[in-house]
Amino acid sequence: MSKRSNRIGNLIKVEISNMILFGDLKDPRLQGVFITNVKVSDDIGKATIMFSKSKDMEVGNILEGFKKASGFIRKNLAKNLYLKRVPSLFFIYDDTMEQVEKIDLLLNKLHQSDNE
Repeated sequence: MSKRSNRIGNLIKVEISNMILFGDLKDPRLQGVFITNVKVSDDIGKATIMFSKSKDMEVGNILEGFKKASGFIRKNLAKNLYLKRVPSLFFIYDDTMEQVEKIDLLLNKLHQSDNE
């Protein structure tokens, strides 16, 4: 990835996070969602937005919420970031935190069994 695409990815991450945080995205399916990373293609044509969620949320509902709001998000990105061309947005669930919790649980079990 080029420096420009990295910079635009970071700006998109901040903008979408702010839209969620400050209630610009009114869809209740998106409340409590966290943007973890944004990868933008070198030609700035595609942005892959990775998100995580609270435990009680369903990924399918969140993806539907993002699908419904993607036009609004792109419009705001164009306005706030002054981009000539706003990339197409693709949303992917980032399960890193769940994997970390599973590994932590396994390590705790191993530690407990060593102490017995």
